[in-house]
Amino acid sequence: MTYRFAASLLTILVMSSAIAAAQESTPLPSGPALTVEELKGCLCEEPQLEAARKEIATRRAMLNERQAQLTALDTQIADRRKTLDPNDLIGQELLKNSMAQSAALRDLIQSDTRPALNQSVTDYNALAAKYTETCVNRPRYAYDVDAAKKDLVCPLP
Repeated sequence: MTYRFAASLLTILVMSSAIAAAQESTPLPSGPALTVEELKGCLCEEPQLEAARKEIATRRAMLNERQAQLTALDTQIADRRKTLDPNDLIGQELLKNSMAQSAALRDLIQSDTRPALNQSVTDYNALAAKYTETCVNRPRYAYDVDAAKKDLVCPLP
């Protein structure tokens, strides 16, 4: 009987220390719980965050596509230079056009595509920081979340 008691006590101690360690590694939200109105604001910000993520992905894909076009064009220009006959006036004109097209694409990437992506990332980071500060680091009550979801109307972005 004493052996079973000791084994049970040891099991309880091990389990309670494991639970305590898990609680220490996962910080609990602190401060006052979110109100229903604050929860409504948080619920309305979530689709905005998702839209901002999609915009970043779209802009990144556009940048990657334009950079691939530029790389292909630069490769084409290098190949034409290698094989171009100095007396081929039409070939020289085509090469000039390709070089102008490459310069225009490079300028578009530097002056429009990349800054637009960077601005999208900056906007997303600001929105995510605000959401984290307002919505993530404070406790929520399930009853209040249900009340906030009821008749939720979010403003258009």
